[in-house]
Amino acid sequence: MDQSYPLIKPNQEILNYEPTADEKKTKIGKHTIRRLFEGELDEQDNAAINKFLEEAGPFQNPIWTRPQILRFLQANNFKKDQTVSTMQQYEEWVKTLPINYDEQVEQFLKAGIIYIQGRDHSYRPIIVLNAYKVNFNSMSLEQYLRGLTYFLQVVVNDMMVPGKVENWVILIDLDYKGMIGLQINALKQVMSYLQNNYRSRLYRMFIFNTTMMLNVTWNMAKLFLEEITQQKIIFVKGDVKQLFQSVNKEQIEEKFGGTQTNRVEFWPPSIVSANFRKNA
Repeated sequence: MDQSYPLIKPNQEILNYEPTADEKKTKIGKHTIRRLFEGELDEQDNAAINKFLEEAGPFQNPIWTRPQILRFLQANNFKKDQTVSTMQQYEEWVKTLPINYDEQVEQFLKAGIIYIQGRDHSYRPIIVLNAYKVNFNSMSLEQYLRGLTYFLQVVVNDMMVPGKVENWVILIDLDYKGMIGLQINALKQVMSYLQNNYRSRLYRMFIFNTTMMLNVTWNMAKLFLEEITQQKIIFVKGDVKQLFQSVNKEQIEEKFGGTQTNRVEFWPPSIVSANFRKNA
């Protein structure tokens, strides 16, 4: 089935946007990281790419543009062997694309497990993941991953603007629900899947409505995530001020402290408000 999603495509305001230097490259903890890879790279970036190509290249697959190589280098802390290994894994994953839009994918997308919410001040897509809706009695992990991949490919292809908008914000709602071992393991697999196949795409992740037990579980589970990824994750405990430093309240549902009516229809994707400006 051919699908198009005009309601989420960048408008002229987004296409005309010029990111600041800090939005292109910034410091997180002890790391200086690049957020936007397409476009002109600086001397330091080019030197790192050239060194890697001399030691590990060349790479024949056309997917390995210089910006894409830099994505993987940065995600692997510029470690050669680790970068080569993850690049090889990524090549195998790319062979599985595109995901066909079929009844199973449609079932996943309409279930409200994951959906588009809006954009932040820098026009990054805001994605909601209702983790509490995951139910392995109704869908297999394979079906979840197929649906997730279709969804994220839509976000990358229809919402991103290379060199201007290349990252996303994820809001995870746990709804104070406990998670059984199978769900926890699946969440680990989903997080690893995102980390491995969508390198340097995460701007920030906010986790809402958690429990003490889930906090303990998370502290154990996060060990499999890369350090930079860990530093992008924020547990929201009552105060949502940090979220609204970079997002207009009209872009966020009431359940997360915004002014947008909580959604009951999730697909096809849409953005309710075109007001991406800072809150008054």
